[in-house]
Amino acid sequence: MKKAMKLALVGLFLVQAQVCAQQVQNSARQSPIRSFAATVGDDMFQVYTSPFRFKQSDGLKLVSVSSAAILLMTLLDEPINDNFIERDKLIVKPAIGMAKVGERYDRITSKYVLAGLAAPMLVGGLAFHDKKMLTTTRLLFESYFISGSITFIGKRLVGRARPLLKEGALDFTPFRFNAERDRRSFPSGHSTIAFAMMTVLAKQYPQPWVAIPAYSLGLSVALQRIESQQHWAADVFVGGAIGYWVGTALVNRTRQKHNNKPMTAYFMGNRAGIIVSF
Repeated sequence: MKKAMKLALVGLFLVQAQVCAQQVQNSARQSPIRSFAATVGDDMFQVYTSPFRFKQSDGLKLVSVSSAAILLMTLLDEPINDNFIERDKLIVKPAIGMAKVGERYDRITSKYVLAGLAAPMLVGGLAFHDKKMLTTTRLLFESYFISGSITFIGKRLVGRARPLLKEGALDFTPFRFNAERDRRSFPSGHSTIAFAMMTVLAKQYPQPWVAIPAYSLGLSVALQRIESQQHWAADVFVGGAIGYWVGTALVNRTRQKHNNKPMTAYFMGNRAGIIVSF
């Protein structure tokens, strides 16, 4: 996980440095490192603190997700897990088939899926001077890092036993930060990261031929985690909700900054002026 986080940070810096390099040609010279730190730091701060700015509608969504998660944990997690084990229910068979796509994702691992998505975006953005592609690349790295950090902490705070331990859906050992991996079931890290990245793609490029495959991939990852006995249904449900929230918050923050069109003063040599960001 630490190596993956380092990869995300390096990728974030490279993307932001390329964006800054393009902006420098048309404006005052600005340190890529300083711009990188300001942009990423601001995005992370806005996402992490967004619960404190929840509106009434956001509160209702949170209550709905929490209620559904409690219902799954207490009543449905074990029956759903049993149905996936037995594999004979008609409703489960399509889910198991879809989980095969998620199995490939699991073999590749999240960090290489991120690299596979970000690399062509970065190359395309540089080749065609497409700022949206470069911004999407940065958001992919940010979504990976932020969603991963949330689940890293959440797993250790909750301490839920994985289905493969056969200890039941309500076996918890909370606040054990050195707990073994099999007691880090909630929330699902795979589902959180997958939905965070796929939400960024779907929000940035909302065309059906992008959004539908993106969300379908996220769903397949969630189903694979249940099918492989690594997670309960509540784990992937909450993980998917967190990922969607992170991706949405990042995209909305970027659009908000773009719509605000901020003005900044600059001084260079014997010249002074105002830069308007479009």
